[in-house]
Amino acid sequence: MNGRREAGFSLVEVLAAVMVFALISAISVGLLTTSLRAKETSEAVVSDLAAVQRIHALMAEDVGQIVMRTARDEDGLTDPRLFALDVEGADPLAPAREGEAREILVLTRTGWANPGGLQPRSGLQRVAWIYDGDQLWREAGAYPDQARGAIPVRQLIASGVSDLRLSALMGAVWTDIVQVRPVPNSEGTSQGPRALRLSYTQAELGPMEHVVLSPTAERGA
Repeated sequence: MNGRREAGFSLVEVLAAVMVFALISAISVGLLTTSLRAKETSEAVVSDLAAVQRIHALMAEDVGQIVMRTARDEDGLTDPRLFALDVEGADPLAPAREGEAREILVLTRTGWANPGGLQPRSGLQRVAWIYDGDQLWREAGAYPDQARGAIPVRQLIASGVSDLRLSALMGAVWTDIVQVRPVPNSEGTSQGPRALRLSYTQAELGPMEHVVLSPTAERGA
């Protein structure tokens, strides 16, 4: 009995095993943290890229089907703006302070498909683009002339948008402030923009720019 040795680990062996385990755990946690951060960054970039594509698609649709038509509010009052653009606020009757949501683009467009007239709405839309210094929305109603009690639908297009600039090609000149109003028949017809240019900085992707054509440009006018 006195000559038998008990099986087991020495203190040095146990400490060495604990150190190896701690080292493996630290490396694993570091890899997991890096992986999670990369996933979050990737998701943010994908989300911002989708927002950029959405901005371009909606603006191309709106401007590409623009029509020079006035609109009426729910009180029957005519908004004389056939087309208006100003990043500081396109509504002269509702000036906005810096950081407040304001209309930056107002137009009427056609081409809103309604096969068979199944939906209780028009094929025309009165559209307003709204910006507050960070978020960009698109607002549109079911009819170009607002019915009493009807609430336009506001869609969030993108967040994290800064340094936004908007201009229209009027004739051969890019202009930052535009108010197109009806003219008497004897003086011809009101001319809309040939193209729109929108530039901004997206939080994750950096500087962006979109240029879209109107029907006027497509006709070669």
